[in-house]
Amino acid sequence: MEANKSKAQANKTATVLIIDDHPGNLALLSTQLGLEGYTILQADNGFSGIHLAQTHKPDLILLDVMMPDMNGFEVCRLLKQDPQTHLTPIILVTALHDLKDRIRGIEVGADEFLSRPYAHEELTARARTLIQLKQARTRLEEERNRLQLLNEISRAISSELELEKMMAQIIRRTQAAVGATKGHILLLDNTGKVSRRFTVRTGAPLKISDQITPEVLEKGLAGWLIREQRGDIITNIQQDARWIMLASDEAEAGSAVGVPLLRTDHTVGVLILSHPQPGYFTPEHLSLLETIGAQVAAAIENAALFAEVNEERRKMAAILAQSTDAILITDARWRISLLNQAAEELLKVQAADAVNRPLHEVAQLAPLIPLFGHARLAPLTQEITLNNHRIVYTSISPIQGVGYAVVMQDITQMKQAERQHLERERSEKQHVKELFARYMGPQLVNHVLSHEPGLMARRERRSAVVMYADLRNSTRGLLSRVTPHEAIEQLNEFFTSMMEIALSNNGTVFELTGDELLVGFNAPFNQPNAPFLALKTALMMQRQFNGLRVQWHHKLGTEVGLGIGIDQGDVVIGNVGAESRMSFRMVGEVMSRAHRLVDLAEDGQIVIAKSVFDTLQQQKPDVLKRVNFSASEPIALKGFDAPQVLYRAQIKRTPLPTTENHNGRFNGAPTRRG
Repeated sequence: MEANKSKAQANKTATVLIIDDHPGNLALLSTQLGLEGYTILQADNGFSGIHLAQTHKPDLILLDVMMPDMNGFEVCRLLKQDPQTHLTPIILVTALHDLKDRIRGIEVGADEFLSRPYAHEELTARARTLIQLKQARTRLEEERNRLQLLNEISRAISSELELEKMMAQIIRRTQAAVGATKGHILLLDNTGKVSRRFTVRTGAPLKISDQITPEVLEKGLAGWLIREQRGDIITNIQQDARWIMLASDEAEAGSAVGVPLLRTDHTVGVLILSHPQPGYFTPEHLSLLETIGAQVAAAIENAALFAEVNEERRKMAAILAQSTDAILITDARWRISLLNQAAEELLKVQAADAVNRPLHEVAQLAPLIPLFGHARLAPLTQEITLNNHRIVYTSISPIQGVGYAVVMQDITQMKQAERQHLERERSEKQHVKELFARYMGPQLVNHVLSHEPGLMARRERRSAVVMYADLRNSTRGLLSRVTPHEAIEQLNEFFTSMMEIALSNNGTVFELTGDELLVGFNAPFNQPNAPFLALKTALMMQRQFNGLRVQWHHKLGTEVGLGIGIDQGDVVIGNVGAESRMSFRMVGEVMSRAHRLVDLAEDGQIVIAKSVFDTLQQQKPDVLKRVNFSASEPIALKGFDAPQVLYRAQIKRTPLPTTENHNGRFNGAPTRRG
């Protein structure tokens, strides 16, 4: 638990921007990374995500690929082209697994990919690695800037960097320069309060204190200098209210001069000198002191910067030592200048043996050399295999004036697990593809695999259009007239032909039973024009079957027909059956109603429910003009109380030579089974 708290505390300063149009995905990623201690920003579309990235400069961006209006690839490309955000690492979060999609992500500048579904550990590991890379690079650049500034200031004023020694030298030299007998330097902290007081008297040692009477800053000369931000002379300290007499200075007399120690945007302190002679200090003294004051202010900041840089270096060394990722720093000529402990363990080399050596002399690092040529202007990330066969996710960042920072994350085990996962995924995908091929055409199968991979596990209620196509007179007109072999061949030809028509119209074939075909529309996914698709399928089936029946009669002497019934309503869909035998099915009252309609349909007829007719009237009135539907008197369907108005269309049939009587009936009214 303590380790988790420490990790959360370490992550507290890192900001992660999550861009995803799906509220569930947005909440999940925010929760998982929020628990790691990161500050989370959220955007539900690409436009607002780009705005947040430009405004808040996050340390990492998690970007969904499949978004409306502007997809993740386009957002990534725009962010990487923007100078404000081009160095911010981006992880593309996607359910796409094709190689071409990954190549496209690389082309637009993505730093990493996270495939759904993903493991929590994978998410946090990749986020941590990219954030550490960015923060390490930022710290190294800050250190370089500070060291460069420190060097310039040091050369400019050639002063001691240890604060107490520097203050002693400054105040003594200043006191001597103007002939003063007493001198004070008050240093201010960031809040404007006195942090240190240095006092020197002629012939006495330097005194240092962090205590000062508040009245000195409120009413005294020091406070006046800070407020006015200019120097001044007190000709007679006994006659000027700005000179505060302390208990030890009650008998003090003479004159004083003081200047604020000014930097560009703030005051770092004040310098005050005194002399026992009234009127001792002149405007020339003041001018000289103002010049010295500028040098003193620079020297004070110099010392503070030096201390800050030392602290940053100490922190950097601690960070590198604690990092679990291998980190090495090189100069501009690819000569190793630093290795952390994780790098020693990964490369099986001692830092003492590698530092100051060219990169190519460390055999394990030879695969890195080609990458450096591409990382001269911008960071580069790539998976590589070292000569010791370890697979590492490598990031190389150029650091101006320093060289290069290389961060290597050992992902050997993760890649092995990923290969196993991909193999399982390929196997599962093939299994699902084979399973769905029983119900749908290739186009719909590919759609399901790409957009609805969890369809088989889904259980839902939805509105569907249900169509039954049933052979008429199949017992007397087919099975009793031909051999079993011929009967099965004829049934197979029927189902093959009808199923091809259903699949070509994006129908889902749920059952092939006996002499009957069940097709669903708007199930299991949305089809706004489902009634039209069902009617189109029925018309094509009846016209195709007309040729089959003539062909069969000519070849075998069979006399069969085809009736079709269509209804719509709510169904429940899911994988139904026993453990040993499951099938994807529709269940609901509309199934029974549609079955009653197909029972009423004679050869060549399409019988549809009133709700289907009304929907077609609204959506496709031109189609109904070309199909002659006639309304029936209300008919009581078996199992349903209220009589229903049905609509029946007769598709033209080619007369058979003998038994056809030209009214669509075979030897009287057709029956469903015989």
